[in-house]
Amino acid sequence: MKIEILFSEMGIYYGDYGNIVYLTKCLPQAEFIYTNNLDKPRFLSEKIDLVYMGSLSENNEAIAISRLMPYKDEIKEKIEEGVFFLFTGNAIEVLGSYIETEGEGKIEALNIFDFSSKRNFKRRLNYLVMGEDDDIIILGNKSQYSEIYGLKERPFMEIIKGLGNNVDDKNEGIHYHNLYATYLLGPLLVLNPFFTKKLLKEIGYEGKLAYGEDIMAAYDKRLDEMNNPKLRYKLSEH
Repeated sequence: MKIEILFSEMGIYYGDYGNIVYLTKCLPQAEFIYTNNLDKPRFLSEKIDLVYMGSLSENNEAIAISRLMPYKDEIKEKIEEGVFFLFTGNAIEVLGSYIETEGEGKIEALNIFDFSSKRNFKRRLNYLVMGEDDDIIILGNKSQYSEIYGLKERPFMEIIKGLGNNVDDKNEGIHYHNLYATYLLGPLLVLNPFFTKKLLKEIGYEGKLAYGEDIMAAYDKRLDEMNNPKLRYKLSEH
């Protein structure tokens, strides 16, 4: 089994590096390929079981887009072919048409999906989030300057509590073929044992999750807290 980490030197913000660490613990026999921003992604030329990219700084996001832009048609083909992808945090914005910024105009993105992101540095959205997809409750948190508009693909989840693609949208993220993209931060895989087990099974792993009892106990506790009517899931907007 091969797992490719795209731009591992850049996509490690907001605890998302924990997703990488947890994958190595769950899949100790897998080959992990750490592709930096100067290398051509390996999934374009060989069979990769899962491609992961995590949260980026805004500057690194622009670099990631520029590095992937020459391969956007090939990336779209791989998505249509059913290659597994997991994008977390603002990495989802790379897949859209453009990012609208204040003062810098539009940053053209890969245009694999027809949606736009609108960035507002005057307001950071910080939320605890609970959603559902395929009868799986997904938990996490968000801290972002951007909101997403115009996304029509099947969502990663439907929001029960917290922030969707934007403050008026109850859908969140993308689940298209075998691509999962969500703004949830981290680490998503550690916080969500049911989703993680589903994903690993889909890519061909039937074994147990690393630290299974501990992460399940943490998930149950977090779920109880999210169901507390007194919980302030909207942490701040500033």
